[in-house]
Amino acid sequence: MSGIVGDNLARASGVIASAGGGTILSVKSLKVTDTSSNSGTAPTQISAFDMSFAPTTSDGKLYFECHICLGIVGETSCAGYFYDVTNSAIIGAYADAAGSRLRTSWGHFVKNDAYSNTVSFGTWHEPGSTDSRDYTIFGNANASSTMYINRNNDNTDSATMNSSRKASTFTITEYAADTVTLT
Repeated sequence: MSGIVGDNLARASGVIASAGGGTILSVKSLKVTDTSSNSGTAPTQISAFDMSFAPTTSDGKLYFECHICLGIVGETSCAGYFYDVTNSAIIGAYADAAGSRLRTSWGHFVKNDAYSNTVSFGTWHEPGSTDSRDYTIFGNANASSTMYINRNNDNTDSATMNSSRKASTFTITEYAADTVTLT
């Protein structure tokens, strides 16, 4: 079928006009299906989410996104952030400094040992180069409680929803510099 994209003949035949393209330059995603645990009094590296990423342009904007299933010992909260392992730096939005308080990007409360919840969070990052860097997620539960990834604390071998195993993801999407404005 030929014709001008804006005319009725082209639209009726299923021709779709391009919106300009080039917005998303690259995407890398990590699926985590096995279980692990983390403990401590401050966020520490969750190695299941280690990923290397090299932007295609030096002025691109990266969007970090995670959907992580967490279970915790007892009734308590957990918190964390994205981390640039290569440069030893927290990435993106995290809290302002205030006294001795920890500075994190996300936080979540889990009701009890039998439950697990999926926490979703994201942030923007401007690396300023095309160098490959190692990224990860840091996190922990409150007061040295154990934080479990993709399962609850009880970990009962039972065919119930509470005892089900889950999956988590970590995705980095690179956007063209002229598509995203960060202020």
